[in-house]
Amino acid sequence: MFDIQLFGPIEVRTRGIVLSGEDFGGARPRHLLALLALRGGRSLVELADTLSVAPATVKSDLAVLRDRLEPGVRDRESVITGRRGTFRLDPDRVHVDAATFDQLLTVASGRSADRATRPLAAAEVLASRPLLEDEDAPWAAEARAEYRAKLIMASAPQPIR
Repeated sequence: MFDIQLFGPIEVRTRGIVLSGEDFGGARPRHLLALLALRGGRSLVELADTLSVAPATVKSDLAVLRDRLEPGVRDRESVITGRRGTFRLDPDRVHVDAATFDQLLTVASGRSADRATRPLAAAEVLASRPLLEDEDAPWAAEARAEYRAKLIMASAPQPIR
């Protein structure tokens, strides 16, 4: 299992190993991991556009990232799957804190204010540090603002109906 942390600095915990910073093989491979963890499946072109690089560069960076996450594992057995030009993280092998945050907000939204307290508190704990706090790319700033707004909206008192 790969436990991916996007709140705070990007980290991956797997098999007793913690990867962070330059452990991913550079900023672009780290950004690819964050994009796939945050946004789900993305085409090679979408990834290239978001990172402002050529598709061939994305392919090369994906190879670096795969090797850093699972040294010696073949592409078809990697946690990063690719099919028809679309890449994603294998959902059966990955846990992402941002996805847990989203699930907690969904649970809270369907409850009364009293019953929403626990999932909202858990979401606040997850988001105690900014999403992708060490990343200054425009897409990371947009994601940070999006998640900050989600938490603010979820925590705002709901009108009585």
